Amino acid sequence: MRIYLIRHGETELNRRKCYYGVTDPGLSPEGIRQARAFRDYFRGMSWDRVVVSPLERALQTAGILTGDMEYRFEKEERLKEQNFGIFEGMTYEELSREYPEELAAWNADFSHYRIPGGESFYDVRARVEEWTASLTRQEGNMLVVAHKGTLGHMLAAMLGLDLEGYWNFVFEQGCYSLVDLEDGYAILRKLNQTITAVPD
Repeated sequence: MRIYLIRHGETELNRRKCYYGVTDPGLSPEGIRQARAFRDYFRGMSWDRVVVSPLERALQTAGILTGDMEYRFEKEERLKEQNFGIFEGMTYEELSREYPEELAAWNADFSHYRIPGGESFYDVRARVEEWTASLTRQEGNMLVVAHKGTLGHMLAAMLGLDLEGYWNFVFEQGCYSLVDLEDGYAILRKLNQTITAVPD
């Protein structure tokens, strides 16, 4: 099975460099352009499964890419971005002013500190890994449209890396990554591939 991994297109909160997960903005004009570029690049591709985070920015990206603006996808709650709780929608500078103690605790133990009202890094890995483990030996092409955080956890889990393995991957917007799942083993074929040629 070939699994194409795509981070949603840009939002205004991305432009402002905010921490946000469950906050649910739509795409910015640049994000719409990125999604349309994916649509053109993957034109003619047949998808056996399309699995999407239920947050609007992911749904909108997948809708434009596939032409299914009614969002008839497999919507997977476990692929939502991390819930940043009281940090939602704020920049690092704003957090330094508004929540200095909580920010210091987060920086001291990023993996396990549960942000008030939100999740820890470990919480996200656990739910993403649970979903990843459910993937079976199928044939064909799967499209997964989700978030920087959950795609990083997904790839680390598929490659058998521990929690800190997340930091080995950064999913850029406007690019795609490709994993082959063969006999239970994940093979990373492409990471942050720019869309300038015919897809494999």
